[in-house]
Amino acid sequence: MSAPTAEEDRRVAVFDDRPFFERALAYGYRHGIIDEERLQHIRNDAPKGMVQIAEYFGTQYLRANIEEARLRIVNLVSLFLEESSGGDLASAARSLRDNTFLSHSRGGSEMLKRLWAMPEDSPHGLLTRQSQKEFLAAWSLRTLGAYREVFAQRRKNQVTISTALWFAQQFGVRPSEISTVAAESVIRSALLVRLAASKLKRMPSVGEFADILDTLRRKGRPGRHTAARDRLPSDLPETCQEPAERELKRLLEEDLPRIVDLSLPFGKLVRELEPLYFLRDFDAVEAEQFVVAASREWQAITAGKTDDSALLTVFVCLAAGMPAKPALTRSEARALVRKARTNGLQREPVLGFIRSFAPDAMQDDLHVLWLEFFPEAVTYLLDRTDETLSAALAFLNENCVVRQGARTAPVRK
Repeated sequence: MSAPTAEEDRRVAVFDDRPFFERALAYGYRHGIIDEERLQHIRNDAPKGMVQIAEYFGTQYLRANIEEARLRIVNLVSLFLEESSGGDLASAARSLRDNTFLSHSRGGSEMLKRLWAMPEDSPHGLLTRQSQKEFLAAWSLRTLGAYREVFAQRRKNQVTISTALWFAQQFGVRPSEISTVAAESVIRSALLVRLAASKLKRMPSVGEFADILDTLRRKGRPGRHTAARDRLPSDLPETCQEPAERELKRLLEEDLPRIVDLSLPFGKLVRELEPLYFLRDFDAVEAEQFVVAASREWQAITAGKTDDSALLTVFVCLAAGMPAKPALTRSEARALVRKARTNGLQREPVLGFIRSFAPDAMQDDLHVLWLEFFPEAVTYLLDRTDETLSAALAFLNENCVVRQGARTAPVRK
């Protein structure tokens, strides 16, 4: 049987589970790339590097530290060799021949330091969670596969942050203003303004964000020609294209269908989309505008009423399956009682209405108000012994708003 060729030898080495440094060293020695003199240099350098590493992470005077340092230095050299050679044993062996062992160790260490310095998340001002020393302690024992996976993700974060900073500059936003927010949200906000053909020259406030959604909702889904025309800025740098296209795709495929879906309550839409976008700080006036915009349906149904009597009127209408109103005429009140006695009173529609439409600050109190009112409403409104409806109407008159001709109902007790 003939001896394996160099190429076959390299392919077989792929299945060798020894550290890449050891495989490259053995390959180089076998094929005459590394001679005895170079082996001796490596034998001399390795202990020096081990002592330095042991001292950095602990102390050189403990056997356990020295043994761990041996694993670390072999792994650091392996990381650098395999990455720089592309996994080719002959190329790695030549590198061991032409450069010192300690330079390969430093090369592995520099790879990890660069990885540590890259953003581990998309907010560009987010501090690395680990100190450099803690990071090196963990990563100097990890594989090249793990390094490449995390490097790719952090590189993606880096490019996304650069893209967000470019868009922020176009809208007059300082880097410090977006240092703790997701870079994707900045890109998405800028693209939303463009998609809506808004004249805003700044990032939207919460109120302006609601206005943009309302505009898009009224216009309906943009046609293909509109989407193409407004895709991306013509002067967007090439390096920023991929993150911008990725966020544009999310905007068009995930957010836009929800924006133009008229069955989705507008207030709920605003509350659900708002965390996905970067919105500039707003003052008290803008905050009030947001509250109004986010609860537009609530305002329309309740007519802006906030007293318990009006709100309970809305609730009991919903529970009986009637159109919600903050006030009833006496004839409407009678119709409500009759409908309730035919179909019953339902508690859940009101709870769902509160969750979907009521301002967040009011929801807990309204939930309690309805749950306290409901059992009493069942008792009076569904009492079939009250054949003239007098008790049921008296109950509605006391707790809800029932208009008596041109006059308003008595004040709730």
